Amino acid sequence: MVFFDRTISELPASKVKIDDYTKAFFMVERMISSGRKQIAHLVGPSHIQNAFERKRGYRDALEKFRIPYRPEYEVNAGVDFAGGERAIEQLLSRGITFDAIFCFTEMSALGAKSHLQKHRIKIPEEVAIACISGTNLCALVHPSITAVEQPVKRMAKEASRLIIQKLENPESPDKTIVLEAETICRESI
Repeated sequence: MVFFDRTISELPASKVKIDDYTKAFFMVERMISSGRKQIAHLVGPSHIQNAFERKRGYRDALEKFRIPYRPEYEVNAGVDFAGGERAIEQLLSRGITFDAIFCFTEMSALGAKSHLQKHRIKIPEEVAIACISGTNLCALVHPSITAVEQPVKRMAKEASRLIIQKLENPESPDKTIVLEAETICRESI
């Protein structure tokens, strides 16, 4: 068995992933460096390991810059467009003031962006948005969304190689391959 991107740490298996903690930390740090101090986090499902790592990166970046962690800034958004919309509606309906959003996926970021624009909230002037992405969808919208883009093709190639290796030698030890992901700075920060 080989996990690709979304891993389960408790299961013995090979894994191909990015360093979700470091990339989340870097993205939140970038938002803070651009002057943002009230950063909401649209969190992924708690059973997914990389959601946990991204949350840890988010919190540690806040701590590094002595920005108090506020639990009301973390909203479960799942992985899809509708989850991003719902998360923004929750923040707005609770009267929570935020000037940036770090999203678990590009789809939740697109949903968040859409809902902000329905409320006539300007991106990036009023709210910055960034996410971790597996596609280039963030480049196709206006304003385009800053994202850490995973090397999906390379991840698939490495996962395929590990599967073939395991088929040829079932006793081979499990491996974890961590690939570099590129940060693409766009219009949303």
